[in-house]
Amino acid sequence: MSSTHSPLRASMIRRLAGLAIAALASGPAAAWNAAGHESVGGIADQLIKGTPTGKRVTAILGGTLQNAAIWADCAKSVKQIDGVWTFDMADKWRPKDCDLFAAEPNNKALIGFVSRNSAVCEAQAPRGKCGHKNFHFTDISVAKPHYDPALPGASRIDLLHAIDAAVAVIKTGKATAKSPAPFNISGQREALRLLAHYIGDLHQPLHVGSIYLSDAGQPVDPATQADADAHDNAGGNSLMIDGGNLHELWDKVTPTQRSRALDGSGATEARQLPANTGSADTWPLAWTNDTLGVARKAFEPLKFGAKTPGVKPDQWPATATEPAYKNARDAAQREQIVKAGARLARLLKALLP
Repeated sequence: MSSTHSPLRASMIRRLAGLAIAALASGPAAAWNAAGHESVGGIADQLIKGTPTGKRVTAILGGTLQNAAIWADCAKSVKQIDGVWTFDMADKWRPKDCDLFAAEPNNKALIGFVSRNSAVCEAQAPRGKCGHKNFHFTDISVAKPHYDPALPGASRIDLLHAIDAAVAVIKTGKATAKSPAPFNISGQREALRLLAHYIGDLHQPLHVGSIYLSDAGQPVDPATQADADAHDNAGGNSLMIDGGNLHELWDKVTPTQRSRALDGSGATEARQLPANTGSADTWPLAWTNDTLGVARKAFEPLKFGAKTPGVKPDQWPATATEPAYKNARDAAQREQIVKAGARLARLLKALLP
């Protein structure tokens, strides 16, 4: 990636300030959009096709990983309305690909998962949230060389811990197995749906690594969670660039990118990745550290301006040299999706041989 920056113009700052509220209404972060998660699941499907693992996965899911990989994002449309947990069909952020899971009686599985985990909290969870949405990310400072559960931005209910919980259920070999606390994952099907999604999340750089900024837009390395909260940008959701936010840019996988990932070339590239070493129990941590390095590169070419005054939550304008940054981002997205598909398949082969 290029390290050259375009100048930050005063007109852009004014424009970003005016767009601040609209940008905040862009909906919850969902590492990779539906096309991205389907690409990850679809590559994994191709890699396990015809194997004992493939047959076991199909038997558990009653379908494909490509389809299951979006399930955990569909859960974000489950809401408590007048005291009743309901799948909100009118939720404007609901991916259209969720229609199968949203229809009754299939939505009962989503409602059950969300309601069971609605009170799962962790004192150090970033932004003080409870519930399943915490399971999709961890916000480790890109100034750190590796993930550590004691670091600001990590918690017992973050993405890496959620993966470990799903793995624990799948490896029991029991259809009705329960997850270890504090997670409440019920059964292999639910765990496999979650794992197919969370491995995708683990490879979206801005769902693992974050840059923390001072009011002047200078990088800081938080020593405590309180320090992190004071300089947080929600994994790039509050870094405003090109009329939107940085997280959106990294989430978005186009239909063309999806088609290219699923045309067989993605699986071919996945087969060429180096084999994993050590116990499968250690792989998710190693992959987290790998993605943290990619996140570091995602932030390096950017130039940040001072925090936009009068806007809540805090926002910072960001600029990058184009089209160099877009080209680098496209390449990184492809590489991360291929890695995710390959690693999901390998982990499942280890769990369901």
